[in-house]
Amino acid sequence: MPSMFSRRRLLQAAPALAVPPGLGAPVRTLDRVDLVDPARGRPIPTRIHMPAAGGPWPVVIFSHGFGGSLAAFSNAGRAWAAKGVVVLHPTHADSVQVPDATLPEADARAVRQALAAAAGGRPNGDLLASVMERPVFLRSRLADIGFLQSLVRAKDSRLPAAVRERIDPTRIGMAGHSFGAYLTLVICGARLSPEPPPPLPAGFRSGLVISGQGTGRLGLKPGAFARMATPLFSITGSLDFGAAGETPDWRLEAFQSARPGRQYAAILDGFRHGDFDAPDSDPVLGKAASRLRNLQSAFWRATLAGDVSGWAELDRAAGASRAGFPMEVRRR
Repeated sequence: MPSMFSRRRLLQAAPALAVPPGLGAPVRTLDRVDLVDPARGRPIPTRIHMPAAGGPWPVVIFSHGFGGSLAAFSNAGRAWAAKGVVVLHPTHADSVQVPDATLPEADARAVRQALAAAAGGRPNGDLLASVMERPVFLRSRLADIGFLQSLVRAKDSRLPAAVRERIDPTRIGMAGHSFGAYLTLVICGARLSPEPPPPLPAGFRSGLVISGQGTGRLGLKPGAFARMATPLFSITGSLDFGAAGETPDWRLEAFQSARPGRQYAAILDGFRHGDFDAPDSDPVLGKAASRLRNLQSAFWRATLAGDVSGWAELDRAAGASRAGFPMEVRRR
């Protein structure tokens, strides 16, 4: 378990604690910034949510699900930014909405066909799972994250000035949904067989895993999570099944198997795979989704800003929770 933060450390982190835990603050959004990785000649269209106030603020890189884009999880991105985080939402090469000209056409066509079959409710979920297994998609995403991380760490001039002025390059977290959650697990220490080619992005302080993966697919074999020690917050729903019918419990294998300490999980009753960014105004899902975003912000406060009130909020939620609650919170 990470050591408690000293009073001196908390004072050093004071700029990132300027937003009280229970309040939001004005948010500034850059809808699209094309950040070009010269090593691959690949533009990475990126949406950025950030506090309107000057920083420095911690940074979170959010990875969308397979076929998604920079538009994914905008409700979460704005909510986190309102609580004191700069959030980068890159678009990966597998995006259907924002196609990547550098992706081989055979791979792009396979993505479109697999997602169309899944959207049409066809029974062969193995098709989508098999397309996601193609090494090009993990390799490309790892390169995307590594490049963005390098820009943040260097406060690189390719980032807009408004972003450079607000970021703290020493405090970076990783988050993702579905295939982006898989990417988050890999970056936070899950072992793959075969292992992806180096270098792997490293140095992320924590990972938020929404609809993550268990073992049996994508190079995750038994024992894949046993050495993970990075603080994780794993999230699933009672109706959140995998591409090939895997159960919600399968999505919590990393939470169950990683080294105990600062490992958290939330299970939302009635939530399906695509429900976790529901707006506050949703009459069925909004209340639970809003509470979830508050806990996610508490996780970022604790792991990126050194604010022990974040741990306290998460621990209270886990201590008061029971199986069958609208949102069950666990800790180990």
